[in-house]
Amino acid sequence: MDKFTPLRELPHPSQWSSKDVLVVFGELFSRGYANGIVDLAKAKGMKVIYSTVGRRDQAQNLRPLTLEEIKEKETPLINVPLEAGFDLQPNSKGQTPMDYLKGYKMSEWQNIKLDWKLIEESRLAAVEDFRERVQKYITELKKEIPHNANVLFVHTMAGGFPRAKIVMPITNKVFKGYDDRYSSSEEFWISDLGKLCALNFKEVTGETFRHLIELTSELRDELNKNNQKISYVAYGYHGTDVLIGEKYHWQSYSPYLQGWAKLHLEDISVQSFSNDIHACVFNCPEILTNSSSIFLGVEVSLYPLLGALKKEGLSHPEAQKILSECQGLLSDGHNLEDIIIYCTKYLTSDTIKKWTDFDSWPQHNGNEQMKLMRESSAELIDMHKDPKNLITYKLSEVVIKACGKIMLNESWQPKQPVWWLGHDIVAKQTLS
Repeated sequence: MDKFTPLRELPHPSQWSSKDVLVVFGELFSRGYANGIVDLAKAKGMKVIYSTVGRRDQAQNLRPLTLEEIKEKETPLINVPLEAGFDLQPNSKGQTPMDYLKGYKMSEWQNIKLDWKLIEESRLAAVEDFRERVQKYITELKKEIPHNANVLFVHTMAGGFPRAKIVMPITNKVFKGYDDRYSSSEEFWISDLGKLCALNFKEVTGETFRHLIELTSELRDELNKNNQKISYVAYGYHGTDVLIGEKYHWQSYSPYLQGWAKLHLEDISVQSFSNDIHACVFNCPEILTNSSSIFLGVEVSLYPLLGALKKEGLSHPEAQKILSECQGLLSDGHNLEDIIIYCTKYLTSDTIKKWTDFDSWPQHNGNEQMKLMRESSAELIDMHKDPKNLITYKLSEVVIKACGKIMLNESWQPKQPVWWLGHDIVAKQTLS
């Protein structure tokens, strides 16, 4: 999407009911965005059908969950592995992309040169394998869908970092380093290793949404003939509106290398929507999740939600409760207004303004930007009593719950294929 389209008004309560089904396409982990919509669906009495990405055995073969592993999961669960990506897919020579990354030292990553014909063989084979597994998955899924039920698919697939030892140390520098440890995300991105990441991100984050929509066409036709509804939602990220001063402004975390895959996800939703399919990507605000720890500094843009809660309903009991709990997490001598002022100064600094260009998104990093972001993150954490008990954990829960309700309501009849959920609509939903 080349146009910023934030959702400003709360959607009307949806008609999803206890006779309907929510299907989690991908594995549900704790402290993730999808928990919000799943919890609300369960509260409505909807049947929630879970999925898994599967696991790898010692020989790196993909397998379903064992009976012991299933006991630790909520059910019903369709035990067909939905892992996507091609980094572990053998090509015609019996080798995987990961085999070509072995033996390189940290200092040699820029010298990696890949045979793209062989990489493409792995990619195409992985796509074929994934689609076959999804077809098996849908066969099993149909058995779990009650008669006359409406169906909501929640796409949770994301990520795709190639599983090679050399990748994480490099990306740690890209996402965390500055000054002596600074590493250019653009330099990484144009390297063969970066190009491999880009391709795998696209397959995992974007193409899985396309495969889901395409391969459920028969199910969709069956439901539509019976006047049953079927909708698809997915989680995007493309920056978000936060309160700066008295107005809401778009801003984003950089470097967000999965951004190109998220743009592809949006494009797939636009294409599907144009074909009268109820699909919508929701670009959600930054939160802290189990998988976002590598992106240190992403949480700085979460603190301004404090100001949004004040602006949208300071006298509301729920706002007072949240703000009071957040204040209780700060050390003596600090208050919430200190946090808001600090973040406003950060977001309006000349440095960060250079990295706040919607038309250029996703933007690569720069040393001055990384340094300011990391130092600001550290200073904000230092204002807390306990660095392991941060305001941003509480605010993440607020965002997850609010986005879940917005998505559940809007998904019944999405008005457009891509929505931005900013701090304004999160605060309004929280206080509604």
